[in-house]
Amino acid sequence: MKPAHWSTLTLVVTETLAVIVASRQLRFIEEENIGVPVVTAGPPLIYFFVAVAVMSLALAFLPLAALKFIAKALFLILYAWGVFVVLALPLSVYPAAVIAGAGALAWLKWPRLWLHNMLLGVALVGYASVFGFLVAPIVALVLMAAISVYDLVSVRSGHMIWMVSKLSGVNIVPAFVFPLDAADWRLSITDIKLDEPHEKAVSLLGGGDIGFSLIMVVAVLTAGGIGGAAVMAGFMLAGLLSVYWVQKIFYKGGPTAAMPPLTVAAAAGYGVLSLLSML
Repeated sequence: MKPAHWSTLTLVVTETLAVIVASRQLRFIEEENIGVPVVTAGPPLIYFFVAVAVMSLALAFLPLAALKFIAKALFLILYAWGVFVVLALPLSVYPAAVIAGAGALAWLKWPRLWLHNMLLGVALVGYASVFGFLVAPIVALVLMAAISVYDLVSVRSGHMIWMVSKLSGVNIVPAFVFPLDAADWRLSITDIKLDEPHEKAVSLLGGGDIGFSLIMVVAVLTAGGIGGAAVMAGFMLAGLLSVYWVQKIFYKGGPTAAMPPLTVAAAAGYGVLSLLSML
C-alpha cells in the first residue's frame, strides 16, 4: 500500500479504538462519580512550547550518549503509560501494567517498524482518551490552531526536519514510519537514519498529527456523544487525506505540515456539529 493508505488505515483504527476506550472510561467516571477538571488552552500550550524548547536545546547541546539514554527512557515511559491506560479498565491494573511494560521493553530491544507503529498508535489512543476528557471541543480546536502555526513555521524553516533527523540518529522517531518498499517492514527503527540520504526510503506521519486528531474526537465524544464523535472522525479523516493532496500539489512530495489541514477539517466538523445542535 501507499503511504496515504497506511496513514488512512492508521487514523481509522486509532479513532475507532479511541472511541471504544474513551466510552468505557466515560462510563467508569460516571459510575464512580469522579470529577473531571476543566482545562483551558493556556496550560497545554505553555507545556507544549516549553517541551519543544527543552527538546531543541537537548538535541543541540547534549552529548550523543546522554541524549540517547534520556530519549529512550522518555519514550519507554511514554509508550508504557499510554498502553497501560488503554488496558487498565478491561484487564485490571496488574495485567495491564505487565503487558504495557513488556510491550515497551520489546520496543526497546526489538524495535521493528510494525511494532513501533503499533505501540505508538495504542499509546496515542491512551493519551487522547485521558486528555480529550479535560478539554472542551472549542479548546481542542484552539490548541490545534495554535500548534498549526508552529507546525507550518517549523516545517518551512527546517526545524522540524532537523529535530526528527537528530532523534533518528539516536534511534528515536516520534512518528509513524511507513516504508515505501513492502519488504522493508522487517527493518527496525535503528535502520532508519533520516539524516543520511542514502538510507531506506520511508514516509513519516507525525505522532502529534494523529494524537491531536484523536483528542479532538474524544473531546467531541465527551461533549456530544458517539454520533458527534463519528462525524468529527470523518472530518479528521478527510483532513488527513487532504494533507497528501496539499503535499502533491504545493510541495511536490516534500515535507508538509499536516496540522493546518487537520485543523481546517476540525473547524469544519465543529461548525457542522454546531449547526446540527441548533436543529
